[in-house]
Amino acid sequence: MRTTTNKSPLNIYVAWHPKFAEGKSYANEIYSTFCRDSKKPLSRGIGIPVFFRSKHNPTTNLPIAIDFKEADRSAIVLLIDDEMFNDANWSTYVDSLIKNLSPNLRIFPVELSKYARYQNEGTALSKCQFIKLNLEQEFEDKAKVIRNALLHDFCRLMMNIDATPHANIPPPIKLFLSHAKLDGEIIAKEFRSHIENNLKLNTFFDANDIADGYDFETQIKANLKKSAVIVFHSDEYSNREWCRIEVIVAKRNKSPLVVVHNIEKGENRSFPYIGNVPTIRWNNNFNDVIDLALIQVLNNRYSVEKIEKEIVLYGVDKKYNYELISSPPELFNFIDLGKNRPKNKKENIVVYPDPPLGIEELNVLSELDSKTKFITPIMFSEII
Repeated sequence: MRTTTNKSPLNIYVAWHPKFAEGKSYANEIYSTFCRDSKKPLSRGIGIPVFFRSKHNPTTNLPIAIDFKEADRSAIVLLIDDEMFNDANWSTYVDSLIKNLSPNLRIFPVELSKYARYQNEGTALSKCQFIKLNLEQEFEDKAKVIRNALLHDFCRLMMNIDATPHANIPPPIKLFLSHAKLDGEIIAKEFRSHIENNLKLNTFFDANDIADGYDFETQIKANLKKSAVIVFHSDEYSNREWCRIEVIVAKRNKSPLVVVHNIEKGENRSFPYIGNVPTIRWNNNFNDVIDLALIQVLNNRYSVEKIEKEIVLYGVDKKYNYELISSPPELFNFIDLGKNRPKNKKENIVVYPDPPLGIEELNVLSELDSKTKFITPIMFSEII
C-alpha cells in the first residue's frame, strides 16, 4: 500500500534555561546555520526545522514537551550552564528526554559551564559525549566550535551512522582535496595535516592515497563518488587536465562540491563547469572551509529525503516523470537528465530545492529543452 507522510527527515531542538542570558544568542546561531540565515530570511538555506525550548509551561513549570513522532530523526542540543542543573525542574525534563534515546534520537550536550560535566557525573546524561568549549573565548569563537561539532554530528545522524557512546564511530564523510600541484599543493597539504591532527574526518589527497598496483584513474573516480570535494582554485587549476576531470566526475555523481578561491594573478581561461556551487575565499581558516563542505553534505542528504517525501505526498510522481537533483539546475544537468526516463506520455519535470531560480536562468534552461519543467516543492500547487 502506498503511504504518504509529511514528517521532516530531521528536527533540531535547542534547549536552554531561561535565566541563561546568552542562550538565545547561541540558539539563533544554530538556527541560522541549519535552517535559514535569520538576518537574510530570503537566502538559500538548508531548511531543517529548528525549534527552541526555554520558556516554562505555566501549568507544569517545565519546558514544552517534544513530540518525537513529528520527524524521522530528532537532535536535541542542550546548552548547559549552571542555571540548568541547579533547577530541579530542568533535571526532570532532561531525564525524560534521555529516556527516549535511540539511533534516531540523539542528545548533544554543550558544556557552557566549567562544572557542567561534574554536575552530571553518575547521571544518564554523563553517558553522552559533551561538546567541550574553551570558556575563556569570546562568544563568536565558542559559537563556531558548536557549529563545527554539530555539523559532524548531524551528518552522521542523516547518514544513519551509529552514534553509540564510546563506540569507534566512523567519520561522516571523506573530503577529496582537488588541487593543482604547481601552485595548490602547499595549501592542500596544510589542509590535510589540519584535518588529520584536529578532526574526525578522512581525506583523499593524491596518488599517495592509492594502494600499489591499483589503477590510478579508477581509484580517483571511485573516491570522488563517495566524497565531498573541496576544490582549491588556484591560478593553474583550470590548466590541469586531471583537475578538470575531478570537477566533472564530481558533478556527474552529484557529489557535494565547494570551491576555495585562491587566485593570485588570474587565469587565461576559467573552467566553465566549476560554477553553480558554494564558494569561499581562502583566508587561512581551515575550519570555515570544512564547515562549508559539511553544510553541503548535510544539505544534500536532507534535501533529497525531504523532497522525495513531498513528491509522494502531493502525488507528483503519479502525474509526471520526475528527476530529483539536490542543487539548483544548470545546463550541465542535461547531460544525464532523461537517460532513465520511462517511455510514456507523462510530462517531464526536474525537482530541485527551494527557493526557485530567477526567470532569467529558467529561460536559458527552457531554450535547450522547452518540454522539461524545472520546479521546486513550493511550486507543486501550480502543477497538480
